[in-house]
Amino acid sequence: MSLDLLPDSATHFERELAGLSAALDEIDPIVIETIWDAWRCPSKLLPWLAWALSVDVWDDGWAETVKRQAIADSPDYHRIKGTVQAVLSALALAERPFELTEWFDQVPLGRRGTARVFVETTLDDVGRVLGKIRPLVMSAKPKSRGIVFGAGELVTGAIAIGGGLLEESLTNVEPYAYLGEAADGVIHLGGGVLVETLTIIEGIA
Repeated sequence: MSLDLLPDSATHFERELAGLSAALDEIDPIVIETIWDAWRCPSKLLPWLAWALSVDVWDDGWAETVKRQAIADSPDYHRIKGTVQAVLSALALAERPFELTEWFDQVPLGRRGTARVFVETTLDDVGRVLGKIRPLVMSAKPKSRGIVFGAGELVTGAIAIGGGLLEESLTNVEPYAYLGEAADGVIHLGGGVLVETLTIIEGIA
């Protein structure tokens, strides 16, 4: 019994094509259902699912959970794309502390329609972090907005500056002796007194 519906007059090419497509019959329909699910899709098919759902930025170096999260978030992301919320969502993928400052919150006031992004990281990792986060933000931001990027170690706190003058004076007590009536020798005793004066100049913080 034939395994296809080809007529007896089918060409060799048609029969070869039918034989190749027969492999489709072996695919479990349940597996097909998982392909469109970001959390159940086979890992090797994730790049194709990301393309199908218009994930703007993709990095094969991401952890699998990050890849699946980016795919799952893509529909909602495209609904808010071009807003501040979309930029914040993109920055969150860096998994590092960050600060977004728009022009009207900058001191002094920044150029209208611009913003600054600062990501906290170690100095030796600045290049990698900026290379990772910049395309995400550029894709999420409004096309008309300019953004300046920065990264590094952020140090906060007050620096105290102060000084002091230390004055030293030494008062010597000359050696002296007790002459005992029955003493065979002379005992010499000596001493000194050190006086220190410290003048403090108030610190400036």
